[in-house]
Amino acid sequence: MVAAGLLLFSVPAVSSAVDFGYGLGYRAEHSNNMALVSANPSTDWLNVAQAEFALQELDSPNVTGRLYSKLEYDNYVHHTFDNQTLFFLNSAGTWSISPQRLTWTAEDYYGQIPINPFAVNTPNNMQNVNVFSTGPNLFLRMDPLNTLELGARYGNYHADTGSTNSNRGSAFAGWFYQLSPITVLSLNYQGEHAGYTSSAVGSGYTRNDLFARMAMRRPYGALIMDLGNTWLQQTNVADISGIYARLLASQQLTEASTVSFTATSTLTDTADTILAAQGVGAVTSGTIVGTDIYRLKHADVAYTHRRTYGTDRIRIFSERLDYYTAPLDQELTGADADMGFQLTGTLLGSIYGRYVRTRYFANSGVNRDGQEGVRLAYETRPNLFLGLEGRLTRRQSTIPGSSYSEARVILSITYYRNSELINANSGAPALIERDRIERDLLFSR
Repeated sequence: MVAAGLLLFSVPAVSSAVDFGYGLGYRAEHSNNMALVSANPSTDWLNVAQAEFALQELDSPNVTGRLYSKLEYDNYVHHTFDNQTLFFLNSAGTWSISPQRLTWTAEDYYGQIPINPFAVNTPNNMQNVNVFSTGPNLFLRMDPLNTLELGARYGNYHADTGSTNSNRGSAFAGWFYQLSPITVLSLNYQGEHAGYTSSAVGSGYTRNDLFARMAMRRPYGALIMDLGNTWLQQTNVADISGIYARLLASQQLTEASTVSFTATSTLTDTADTILAAQGVGAVTSGTIVGTDIYRLKHADVAYTHRRTYGTDRIRIFSERLDYYTAPLDQELTGADADMGFQLTGTLLGSIYGRYVRTRYFANSGVNRDGQEGVRLAYETRPNLFLGLEGRLTRRQSTIPGSSYSEARVILSITYYRNSELINANSGAPALIERDRIERDLLFSR
């Protein structure tokens, strides 16, 4: 949908540069517990054929855009699951109709999320979800220090099994004051109405956010602080209100190391979370789509250190989800780490691990999930990579039948054209960058 829109946006800027890349690959995966069950595990081989494509608009005064898509076919040799075709899309584009005055933005994110967060993430517990949003932004510069921004969005949210699939309309306004060359203060309002397409769950909800923001960008770091309130009204259900607060900070400690910190407390649902994260794959919270208005409390700290022979990444996080529409309250705490190594000029390696403890309050269930693994990638010739990965995954659970352990070995061969662009767009954008600081800094005046 938005891919066509991005091409349309590019019409006024056909002379600008477009960077693109693609990948074609095959993986063979062997698992000693493909279904991730607690008893009678079954061994199976999984054959995966995959194609990736990424595009980014460069050096254009009128158009900015990025697109990442992946098509994957999964074949289970011993039929543990039915064969399946998966498609993923992260796309966003902005057309400056009148530079620094009027822009039009379109976003579309498509992928898979769990149906039931209490069950393991296997193919029979996944569903397709798509979030689309488009609309204009109008900037009115009152004087060199004050700017008024007005905007509107039409959106659509659809999940295969969701009862709260919806059409959405929203409008927002922000008054921005340039306090200093690096600091912008703003007062922001956003109103949103989600109209459910299924009459079985009511008409939807109306949400209003009012908050103040301070945004700073320094040569070696950035900071955003939000504080305000949210009011949410639902048909035939008690109104909800509460604080909206957020802190985002990033600081370069040395030439080789960076630390970032995030803390937030907000009312949200799956559709708004996907839009804020700019990608379905960035949503890690357990959610039953269709009953998912909840308060999200999240905090994490991440550290990155770049060495001459690799990069280390460490993140520690804590998250609490309090649901207003279903007995799904849960608390997650954990950490993940990845240590990369440039073993030779053509051989890359990494050691990684992840641990998450999830507590479900409705049934007093506790899951402890852990994963450790090793990856190797060898560039046999320019752009052609051979991969080998081994990993151990396990879950210790107080929920009957939910514990399991699995060992998996993955062999792969992939051809990339512009692998850096593919890898940069396949995940969620960096937290600070995806928060549209450039908009808050008003064109870097």
